[in-house]
Amino acid sequence: MPNEAHMKAAMQSYLDALNAADVEGIISLFAEEGTIEDPVGTGVHAAREGLTRLVGGLPAGATFTLDTPIRASHASGAAMAFTVQLTRDGIQTQIRSLDVMRFDEAGLIVEMKAYYGPSDITTT
Repeated sequence: MPNEAHMKAAMQSYLDALNAADVEGIISLFAEEGTIEDPVGTGVHAAREGLTRLVGGLPAGATFTLDTPIRASHASGAAMAFTVQLTRDGIQTQIRSLDVMRFDEAGLIVEMKAYYGPSDITTT
């Protein structure tokens, strides 16, 4: 089972790779059978395909900033709250998300669920 430090470091690497728009770096953190659901309620997708579509669709300059320290569990899960800032078609958008990840014995992510709803997305 992965330890707390490993899970926190993996989640920080995930956030850093998002900020760098490094799709392959993100995918490397996931187990082959890993899945994502972003946001929860919109369907579960294989990590490689889902992340390629999701990250590839982000506009240049999108930023991901932690709102609180990353949290880990006594078992195989961890969570982080963060804010995404992006501009698309001249419209500034902010998304507040809580991502929860579950890890396998090798320390790879097997499941990522992003929790945010319509009221967590604001535009200016």
